[in-house]
Amino acid sequence: MDRWLTTLARVIGTAFGAFFGVVAIQLVRLRRMQFLPLHPGFEIDHVVAPASGRAEGDRLRLVVLGDSTAAGVGVDRPEHALPHLIAQRIADAERREVHVVNYGWAGARVCHLVPEQLPRALRPLRPEDQEGFLSGADLVAVVIGANDATHRTRPARFRAELRATLETVRAAAPRARVVHAGIPTFRGALRTLEPLMFITDHYARLLRPISREESERAGVAYADLARDVPPRLRGRTDVLASDQFHLSAVGYAAWADVVVEALHADAVGRSPAAAPSLAG
Repeated sequence: MDRWLTTLARVIGTAFGAFFGVVAIQLVRLRRMQFLPLHPGFEIDHVVAPASGRAEGDRLRLVVLGDSTAAGVGVDRPEHALPHLIAQRIADAERREVHVVNYGWAGARVCHLVPEQLPRALRPLRPEDQEGFLSGADLVAVVIGANDATHRTRPARFRAELRATLETVRAAAPRARVVHAGIPTFRGALRTLEPLMFITDHYARLLRPISREESERAGVAYADLARDVPPRLRGRTDVLASDQFHLSAVGYAAWADVVVEALHADAVGRSPAAAPSLAG
């Protein structure tokens, strides 16, 4: 029995050693990989009209905060970036123009929103403006958390910083409808770096419930990207950009659908009207 246990321990030790060795090699490869430029060469500060061409009512303001997915990394046209796609869907649903401004950047984590992105959003967009763009916002999308999963942000810190972000947004834009887009699934990205992506996705599972809980606590809509996006893209091979990590226009379109549907579901839940406005 002792010999059998010794042999079993050696086998398990060898397996674990091999596993962590593979992960270590993949981390080195990851550092050497060439990803897309983090600055796509355009800023999202656009007025988006309904596809029908006919706008009714006042123009809506949409603020987007977040990471590379908010910044449009992976596409080469602003019309294919997530903020613009969200704005287009809202414009079509509301039959109103939407002025969308993105304040996110590649690599951002939740810890960057309160001290860096939100102060920028609270400044007037142009010298002649009387208030910050966020203060008069009708809608706010907070797309954050993916880099917290890849950087292993501690759950307690993630919760505290996300809570501070959502509370600050609610206080700064009291009449806005707010949606938080949660952490997506990482499976399928960088397939040559398994099991590293598998480990990252499992860490994300620790943070996703926090995103949902803090969204509910703050009274904002929650877009469950990990749950609702994959079924829409099953079988497609054009979801990712050329670096096989960031999204393509197809992937961003699916994200935009889920984000706007979450806003609509939240509006239905909070309004007795049969067809409530996404903007409140």
